[in-house]
Amino acid sequence: MHTQTIPDTRYLQALTQSESNLLGSPQPGSQAETAMLERVNSLYSDYTYENLSENLTKVYAEKTYFRDAFKQFESAEAIREYMLDGLKPLEGAEFVFNRTARSGSDYYLDWTMRLDFKKTPTGTWEESIGMTHMRFNSDGMVIFHQDYWDPTDIVYRRIPIAKQLIAFVKGKM
Repeated sequence: MHTQTIPDTRYLQALTQSESNLLGSPQPGSQAETAMLERVNSLYSDYTYENLSENLTKVYAEKTYFRDAFKQFESAEAIREYMLDGLKPLEGAEFVFNRTARSGSDYYLDWTMRLDFKKTPTGTWEESIGMTHMRFNSDGMVIFHQDYWDPTDIVYRRIPIAKQLIAFVKGKM
């Protein structure tokens, strides 16, 4: 079963493999670092079919590791298809990056995700906060992407049985 927080074999291998590719990380505050982070911001702040189709493989290296609350992938093309498929139930989606922190070659992006589902009145945006751990290669391409966010309130509660279970668990806590 997939999980976003248990350090499984694929995750540990991706950490080790990406570690060896970090030697060319840009200097903090450099133009290269600014451009690299701006490419990520541009990809996610314009979270549309057109933008993802055209630009995801320009931001993510061909061989990359990605894991979120639902899936794991090891190629930019698989990530692109997953993200495009995820747009199907949505009127709109956007990510707002609140803060970025760097520790060595590791980047931590604090974000707010906003989703407008087709099954709700247009303009009924739902929000969720999360954090992404990213690593980049010497070309400024993402080679490691690990999301940390809780999908229970924004996604799972849309499934009737899950909604009941979540309400039950939250009521007991």
